[in-house]
Amino acid sequence: MGNESASLLMIEQTTNQYAYETIEATGTIVTTVEHLTTNYFNSVALVTVVLDFEAEGKISPGRFVTDGSTSTSYLLNSLRPLVRKTDVVFLLGSTLHFLLLGANVQGGQIVQTRLWDALLWRIHNIAESEMLRPRSISIGHSAYPEPCSDISEFIAVASEASLCSNLVPEKFVRKTVTKQVQTAKPSEKEDELPALARKLGIPYLSLLPKRRPERVQQLVNSKLAQELHCYPLGRERNTLTVAMLNPGDHSALQRLQQETGLHIFPVLAHPQELQTALEQLS
Repeated sequence: MGNESASLLMIEQTTNQYAYETIEATGTIVTTVEHLTTNYFNSVALVTVVLDFEAEGKISPGRFVTDGSTSTSYLLNSLRPLVRKTDVVFLLGSTLHFLLLGANVQGGQIVQTRLWDALLWRIHNIAESEMLRPRSISIGHSAYPEPCSDISEFIAVASEASLCSNLVPEKFVRKTVTKQVQTAKPSEKEDELPALARKLGIPYLSLLPKRRPERVQQLVNSKLAQELHCYPLGRERNTLTVAMLNPGDHSALQRLQQETGLHIFPVLAHPQELQTALEQLS
């Protein structure tokens, strides 16, 4: 067994939960990276999520919150299981640092994509009556000692936004999606859709599952899915995620909500992939 595999096993044996550490400064990250790369691992990657909250927000009649600490904890607890128990996670204010042990920059990018999609999902499902939603979010990644040979640079690069989203009211998002998707030239759609999804703060799916979960099939039958040109993907609590070519189609979203009794979370899908998925519905 290699040194890194043995180190992961040793850490796994002493870690029985998805934990994180609250820190006061990035110096703790520097010290941790120095220790891990000196004694256990040849490389580490870092994914950093920055949450930006309003200075003050009203979340219910007569009730105010002055920071986003509750929301930050909720989002971190939701994202923490998406990396290994052996990975080290730090909370610094409203910034989340995911230190990926033994990973390189490609591994960091893969985890960045996974966390980003999950983060958008979770924020969408935050009930405004319970906690504050971030005003904007960003995510970045880096790796040490390649390509960053300095640990301070390694942390700074991960804090630079590879993806970012200004979270705007849902109605505005839907109108913007409708306008931009409809005005895009057919030859441009394939290249522009991922960028458009990131800009609007919704996930983009280039591939769709060939089979829907049984409980989703019971919610939206094949006839309705083909009529509305949408492909239901999954349900979590009172929210149904639906792949669409035009997430700004208000009439389709309203119809789905009426038929299912659920909140609808639209995601942008590749046109050909969506068409193929719909054709395969029985």
